[in-house]
Amino acid sequence: MPDDYAYINTRVRMMRNALLDGRSLEAALAASSYPEFLRVLSESGFAATLRETTAEDAGLPELDRALSRNLFATTQKVLGFADGNSRREIETLLMRWDLVNLKTLARGVVAGRGVDAIRSSLIPGGTIKPSLLENAAGSSDLPGVASAISVSAHPLAAAFRRGVAAYQASGNLLNLEVALDQGYYGHVRKVAQDTSLRTYVGREIDITNALMARQAQAAGIPLNPEFFVPGGRLDAAGYARLASGDTGASPDIAAIMEAPTPQAAEVAARAALDRSARSIGVSDPMGVGIILDFLRRKEIEAAKLRLIGRGKYYGLPEEQIRQEVGA
Repeated sequence: MPDDYAYINTRVRMMRNALLDGRSLEAALAASSYPEFLRVLSESGFAATLRETTAEDAGLPELDRALSRNLFATTQKVLGFADGNSRREIETLLMRWDLVNLKTLARGVVAGRGVDAIRSSLIPGGTIKPSLLENAAGSSDLPGVASAISVSAHPLAAAFRRGVAAYQASGNLLNLEVALDQGYYGHVRKVAQDTSLRTYVGREIDITNALMARQAQAAGIPLNPEFFVPGGRLDAAGYARLASGDTGASPDIAAIMEAPTPQAAEVAARAALDRSARSIGVSDPMGVGIILDFLRRKEIEAAKLRLIGRGKYYGLPEEQIRQEVGA
């Protein structure tokens, strides 16, 4: 397999054609019932993973598993096109889901949510095997999760262990999540040679720091310099100035800091990263940009279908579902 993006991008462009187009998404939104929604999906590229959803007494857990299997199969297919450094760089993109899943595991275990609830919240699209994630979800405490993850020698295993120690010392789960952020972005910066990947990751780091500052601002607490993630355009001094409203003339960071609610800040962050991914996908046809843009589109597709599925299952008005999906 080649270690160049020309071949990989050609294959990914073909996969992009399988994403749901506007007409298919509109048909899903307009479905009159949950069974009708499933019928619409069965006529798309999701057909192979939807069999379980039509079984007797099947519900949302079966839909979630179907969407998760489709996402995992997609990410593994993309990864299978690559070798050498291009494979390592693509793995760092997929590790974004590992980062999310490790945070989900930590939150679930600390909150005592239970194994089934935690497992249903996981997104098997990253590099950690689904079986290992499910095993970690059965741990009774955070050291148990750390031990389960360490078996795989995953690049974030050490960061998770550091985060667990920080949480045990402070009692603040935010310390663990920041340790994971710092570990993940530090790893990506070491691996990334592609210029577009480094540019995008720098943007994502800035957004991550802005969200952290927004969270501190909403809670009325001072910014903790230990929570700063280096590697973006925003340096430590710029991060500290966010508390006083100085966003460094960045409209994206300003939108996050000035958002009226935490949910609105998250929406602004996702929109900024979507724009960045699309821009890089257009400007870098011979690098990682097309893959980055495709993976974000695939993630958005799965998230929208989950929202639509829940709305149809519970019989919510179509207009309310459209608002939640952003359609």
